[in-house]
Amino acid sequence: MKQLLVATAVAIITIIASATSALAFDEREVKMAIVLEKYNSPIAGLEKELIQIASDNDLDWTLMAAIAGTESSFGKRMPYECINPYGWGIYGDNKLCFESFLDAANGVATGLSTKYNTTTLASIARTYNTVSTGSWLAHTKFFINKIKNTEIPVEKLPITL
Repeated sequence: MKQLLVATAVAIITIIASATSALAFDEREVKMAIVLEKYNSPIAGLEKELIQIASDNDLDWTLMAAIAGTESSFGKRMPYECINPYGWGIYGDNKLCFESFLDAANGVATGLSTKYNTTTLASIARTYNTVSTGSWLAHTKFFINKIKNTEIPVEKLPITL
C-alpha cells in the first residue's frame, strides 16, 4: 500500500511539474530562437527580452528580430566595433552604437513607438528606410513570416510522457 501511495504521489508531482512547465512555455520564444540559431545570430538567447521590449512598446513581437535580420543578418554584419544590429542612426559617416544588443533593442523600439507611425509595417518602412523602402519592407516581412511560421520540433515542446 505504501509503495502505491508513493508511486501515485510521484505521478501527481510529475503531472503538476509538466503542467507548470507547459504554462510557462512561450512558443514565440521558441520560434524566434529556432530562426536566430539557424542564422547563427549573436542575438540568439535574447528572445524573451526582444519579445518583451516589443510588447512594452506596442510593436509586433517579431519586429525587433525581423529588423535585425534585414539590417544586419541578425547582428552578424554591423559596423566595425559597433553594436547596432538595426542600422538605426547609421547613414553616411554617422554611426550610432549601443552598449549591448538589449540597449540597441530598447533604443530602437522606443524610437519606433514614439517617432514613427507603427500602424503597419509599410508605414514603418517609409520612414525607416527612405532609400530602398520596398526592398526593406519585403525583407522585413519575409523575416516576420519566417519567425511566425516556424514549426516547433517535438523535442522542443515542454511535454514529457
